[in-house]
Amino acid sequence: MLYVGDLDENGLQKRPTDLPTYLAAQLNLHRLAAQEKGIALALDLAPEPKQVRLHPEKFGRVLDNLLHNALKFTPAGGTVTVGASEYEGKVRFTVQDTGVGIPGKLHNNLFDKFNPTRRAGLHGETTTGLGLFIAKQIVELHGGHIWLESREKHGTTFFIELA
Repeated sequence: MLYVGDLDENGLQKRPTDLPTYLAAQLNLHRLAAQEKGIALALDLAPEPKQVRLHPEKFGRVLDNLLHNALKFTPAGGTVTVGASEYEGKVRFTVQDTGVGIPGKLHNNLFDKFNPTRRAGLHGETTTGLGLFIAKQIVELHGGHIWLESREKHGTTFFIELA
């Protein structure tokens, strides 16, 4: 049963979540797609943190989107790595790929609703241009911040920090 007192100031019911178990489960949701494309999936967890307070289903949508995109733009033989570590008292998540990268001129609009930068995946996958917009909204509801580092032909890393 959910009580109003269980909700945070943004209306989320966050709960302590075991990171190794949670992130392994998120990767497992994409394991078959990765195998079919010949892409390795990896989990990179620092010794800390072991737990974070989040809304597992909503935050799962963020990771699902980032993993889906990483698989969409990583060629066979590449790797997609999900990581979590503590950084300056916050939990920092990463989703890193060895894919085609994102040209710098597209970075500024990447998190916009129906962004004009959307591109088809390496295997013809289509996009609505909403995934990263929704991911950003969910991260911000968690009181966090999302950004990326990417260079064309050198892969992409998305970073998420939660307090």
